[in-house]
Amino acid sequence: MAEHTVKAFDADITNLRGLIAEMGGLAEVAIQEAMDALVRGDQELADEIVARDKKIDELETEVDKLAVRIIALRAPMADDLREVIAALKIGGVVERIRDYSKNIAKRVGRIDGRYRVEPLTLL
Repeated sequence: MAEHTVKAFDADITNLRGLIAEMGGLAEVAIQEAMDALVRGDQELADEIVARDKKIDELETEVDKLAVRIIALRAPMADDLREVIAALKIGGVVERIRDYSKNIAKRVGRIDGRYRVEPLTLL
């Protein structure tokens, strides 16, 4: 990252990256835990996943506010503007992934041993 004359701009971009990374980490954990809860039929874990959904929604709101603030106050150009716009889009996509994990967790009780759910493995 090239340094900017205004250090607050660098701090805002770093903060934006950190929020996106935190969102990604939470979504990754949530989808893994949702699949584990589904495979094991663990309703308690599923309930925890549903309850934690609010945190990532709050982070997405923070990303949106910070991105708009950066655009309004810093008037980013070229690569910086692309990064801010990408953060807005990524935030929405990651939040949607988290919503999918919540939806999977909600299905744990409905399946409740009626169907055999096999764990997915990556090649």
